[in-house]
Amino acid sequence: MGISHFAYGLLRNTFVFKGFLKFFSWLGPYLVHSGIKMSLRRYIALLSFTTIIVFIVTLPLFVIVHWLFLELDITFSFIASLVLSFTFSAITLSLMVYFPVFKAKSKLEALETRLPYIISYMSILSYAGRNIESILARLAEKGELFGIKEDATRMLRKTSILGMDTAKMLLEEAKNTPTTIYSSLLTSLAGIVETGKGLSEFLEQELINILRAREAKMREVLNSLSVFMELFISLVVVMPLVLTIMLSIMASLGEHVLPISPLQLLFLIHFIITPSIAMIIVIMIDSLVSKISA
Repeated sequence: MGISHFAYGLLRNTFVFKGFLKFFSWLGPYLVHSGIKMSLRRYIALLSFTTIIVFIVTLPLFVIVHWLFLELDITFSFIASLVLSFTFSAITLSLMVYFPVFKAKSKLEALETRLPYIISYMSILSYAGRNIESILARLAEKGELFGIKEDATRMLRKTSILGMDTAKMLLEEAKNTPTTIYSSLLTSLAGIVETGKGLSEFLEQELINILRAREAKMREVLNSLSVFMELFISLVVVMPLVLTIMLSIMASLGEHVLPISPLQLLFLIHFIITPSIAMIIVIMIDSLVSKISA
């Protein structure tokens, strides 16, 4: 927090901050949903400050390495160091831009997987005679069970403390939500609030629609998992076995067609290539399963 305050006070009137703020203004909704307790202007100031510091620190270090240790020409050393410093600064900038996007998408994907439970809870409260404001208050109180406590608290704060109209607040939340399903739900709830009736029936129908969409997504994921299973067996089990037999025969015949020996190639296959392929497939499977599991 201190660094962001310092960076904002230092850079808020500079062209770098203003340019970054204009170019990365789309990060606002992602910052809200990522859980990062920082305003857009302060985060852009921190992003700008960190990028500049990385460039200032890495440039002389690379010049020293190129000129003194590698004994290269000073002009070439400066140009190479400039390119490397720009590269490191660009990587730093990209990571800081991607971080809130990744956190927000992870949280919203988890929220979407819990939507059937959230809508069921809201439907029960609606049939018990609760209006949308009362439902939001209950979600803010018990929302930890469904992973919506932070969003519900923010929405409740806008209506009860800031005095914002409920329908307007829901439309604003829908506009600032980077996911289609959740945004559509909030937009529909705003319409229900304006008409003042049909909340229970809407939530019941919305639950049926989401369950059908969830069923279709689960079928899609299961089909993809079967493909990954076949890929895993082919690349991690069958391929090393076949290559081991072939290379063993080549080693016994004393053939040296490849630049390295068959035994060295076997070492690479069994201890580097195959585990790397297995790890990549497992990561892909995990990312696929996370779409349907909260």
